[in-house]
Order: sequence, then structure tokens, then C-alpha cells
Amino acid sequence: MYRWLRAAAVTGCTALWCTAAGLTASPALADDAPAAAPSFTLAPAFGQVGETVTLTAQGATTFPTDGTATVTFNDDVAATAVTPVSTSELSVVVPTGASTGPVSVVAETTTYDGPTFTLQQPVAMVATLTPSVLSYGGKAVVSATLQTTGALTLPIAGQSATLERRANASDTWQQAADTDVKSTASDGRVSWTLHPASNADYRVHFAETPQYAEATSEPLSVSVKPRITVRPVTTAPVGEVTKITGTVHPHVSGRVVLEKLRHGSWHRADRTQVHHGRFSFGIDPSNYNLLHYRVTRPTDGRHHLASSRVLRIQAVHQLLVYGNRGADVSALQKRLRTLHYDVGPKSSFYGWDMVHAVTAFQKAQGFFRTGRADRKVWKHLAAPKRPQLRHRHVRGTSVEVDLTRQILMIGRNGHVWRILDTSTAGGYVYTDSAGEQATAITPIGHFVIQYKIDHLVKDRLGTLWRPSYFDTSGDAIHGEGNSNAGYDVPAHPASHGCVRITNLAVDRYYNTFAVGVPVWIYH
Repeated sequence: MYRWLRAAAVTGCTALWCTAAGLTASPALADDAPAAAPSFTLAPAFGQVGETVTLTAQGATTFPTDGTATVTFNDDVAATAVTPVSTSELSVVVPTGASTGPVSVVAETTTYDGPTFTLQQPVAMVATLTPSVLSYGGKAVVSATLQTTGALTLPIAGQSATLERRANASDTWQQAADTDVKSTASDGRVSWTLHPASNADYRVHFAETPQYAEATSEPLSVSVKPRITVRPVTTAPVGEVTKITGTVHPHVSGRVVLEKLRHGSWHRADRTQVHHGRFSFGIDPSNYNLLHYRVTRPTDGRHHLASSRVLRIQAVHQLLVYGNRGADVSALQKRLRTLHYDVGPKSSFYGWDMVHAVTAFQKAQGFFRTGRADRKVWKHLAAPKRPQLRHRHVRGTSVEVDLTRQILMIGRNGHVWRILDTSTAGGYVYTDSAGEQATAITPIGHFVIQYKIDHLVKDRLGTLWRPSYFDTSGDAIHGEGNSNAGYDVPAHPASHGCVRITNLAVDRYYNTFAVGVPVWIYH
């Protein structure tokens, strides 16, 4: 239809123009012409029921300031809260029942057409953080699911989500470091994996779009326990100070507390300051006993209460030798067995099996070989060097002989199963069974057990107890003589070329050295 600017008498018409005194109507305003530009703008152009939008007049449009203007959403729902701000601005509350569509203003007999207002759909969000307490270095996962509300709930895909963080006791929210802005998947879900270093609160924020309202989750809290690592200590000689040392990660300042278990509850035994993430305590047991210690760091504003693992420390006497008997011997035997040394049957007697087990341990650590459990042995039992197999690919049983350390290792599926004291060739010159001069050398290389003799074998070079031969030159793994005296295996290389172990050990492992078992001998 034509919109006349003022009334006038028609004086004539043509196919293109109608003219009147003081009036001209352009065909650009005809029904088939493009729509005119909106008379006002909306800010914002989207929102929810109950939110306020501002209408700002464009060009020559003016709004009445007497409150008579009517604002209609989508041509059928009138706003009940319209507030004139000026002749060019109205403040309007989106009414109940409003829907997406054009907005118009009626002022007296004039109708002003505006742009489209998009009614946002309200949304619901479920956000979680697990676990809520974790050790430093661990990970936490924050996830959230966004969906529509109402009678029909549907997941919302493609919505932009930000993970925000605030430090403990802070009021400032910021985008969490090292996290990206993500979009919800087809199931409405989004998640982040975190490695927090201190206590913090997190929340998920979905930015609003013309179609959906924004949403922010409630704060999700995580508490971080510092990781307290203590160096293993299993024995402590009576009357001697034994150190308990360790580290705290992250390297935070403050005190750590050494606690001792007494009568079923933990009591503070000592406390010290952490320096560059490290701490040290000293304990001095006065008598034989099984002691339990742990190190704790009290909670503070940045971190949760944390504790180390419990140290079970056996207080022992300083020196054990052949012939000793008692709980100290049992404790020593248990520790050596845990480290895979051949200690023989369970016993509280320090016999030849224990002498050779300690000797093998001393050899593996590079100590002087005495077979006595002195302070050096006790000290290194807590954190020893652990011999490893060179040939870990082998399935089943294998044997390796380390000529340098003078130990024999039995492997099971690539792992050390037993470590035995051994004595190999002494490197001296001797007269062999053929009357020839020979040098005592244990061959180096890869062999297999070829045949065995299950009794005492005698020749002019000596006696072999239950030998297991691994080459054609007569070299074997065997015991010496026909007694169980442990001194038949000295702590140094002494054989003509064989690998000598104690008769007691031969009897335990004779069936283990089966025909076909691979044997490696090396320096």
C-alpha cells in the first residue's frame, strides 16, 4: 500500500506516477517493492522472557514519551512493561508468550516496523569434576552436558564452552591455563583433562548464542595432595642414627612431620623444614623392635593434607656372623629373599646359606666380601643395586654367570629369580687330566646344559657334586666335595674353569638346571 505523507487532491495519473497538489508517491513503495529499512534497532536482538531490550529509533522515527507506545513481539504478543527513555529510545521487557519474530511499535496511528527478535531457548547443564582429591601429578577430568529444558529435553551440539578457574580463596575467575575453548559434541558433552598443581575451583561456562541462553555451572572444587616420596629403609641398626630422607612434589615450602605409630595411633616424632623439595630425619632405635614411620605435610590454603607410604623398619643389631641366631637373622633373611638372593630354607640361624647369601649381596654391591652382615650391609639393604639379566627375551628358565661380580643368576621369563654366590676360574696355571699345562679359564659365551650326572664325580682335578655340564670341555655348574661345608666355595675365583656353587645350592637347583636350559657367561 502507499503511505501518504500528507493529504492532497489528485490531479492526474499515468502508468508510473500519480500526481497531486503537493504530493508524489513513488512506485518503490508499492506492494511488490523491497521492504523498507527497520525504523529502529534492537539491543540485544535475542534474549529470554523477562529480559530487557532497548529499542533505538533510526532516522526520523520518534517515540512518544508519554507511555502510550505499544510494543508487539511477532505481531501478536504485546509487551506490558514499556518504559520511554527518550524520543529515540524505549526500554522493553520481553513478555511472556513472546516468540521469535519481528518487533513493531505503534504510536498513536503510526506503526514502526523493527528487526526480528530471536527468543533464546533456556538450557540446563550438568557438570562434574572427578576425582575431587588427587595426588600431585595425577589427573582430574571436568565434564559438562548441555541440553534443552521443558517437556522435551535434547542434547545441544556445537555450543562454545570455556573452562574457568579460580585459585583457592580467590574471587577472580579466569580461563584455566592450558585449556582450549571447546564445542559440545552431538551428545551435548564437553570435557577437559587437568593436571592441577594446587587446590582450585573450576566452572564451565557456555557462551550465549541467538538460539540458546548462556549457562554457568556451580563451582567444582579439587584438592591436591603433595606427593611425598621417602627413600626405602627396611632396617636400622640399634644405637646408630639412620636417615629417613625424601622429597615433596611440587617443591613447596613449609614443614613436614615425621610420625611414628605407637599403640595403634600416629604420634609426631619430629618435624623439619623442606628445602628445595627435600627433607631429612634421623632415627636412633634403642632396642630390637619393628618400627612404623610415615612423613606427612599438613594442609594449607594451597594443598591438601598428604602422607607418604608407611616405612616398616626393623631395628637390628649391627653385626651378624656365622653362628648367630635370633630375630635379627630372620629379618636379614627375609630382606635378602625379597631381593631374590638364595638364602635357603626359612631359619633364624646364621648358617652357610646366609653366609653365601650375604657374600653374593656384597659382590653385587661391589663391597669387600666377608659374608658378615655389618653396618655397610644393613645400610645398603634399604636401597641396593639390583642385578639385572642381560638376556631378558628368554621365556622360561635361563642362567647367567657374571664373572666380574662372581654371581650366578637364575632367570624366569626374563626376570631375576635367584642370585647365588659362585666361584669361577682363578686364572692360574695347572696340569690338566692329560698331563698338559693349562690355564684356569671359564669360557665366555652362550651355552646350554648338555648333560647332568646326579651323584659325586671324581677325577684327578677334584670332585664335582651333581654337575650340570654346559660345554664339551667338561665345564659344569657343580658343588664341591661331598659335604655341606660352605667354605668349599671361596669368595674369589678359584676353580679350574667350572662354575662352582655350594652343595646346598646344588641340591636346591639341580632340577632347575635342566638339559637345554640356556647359559650365558660374561664379564
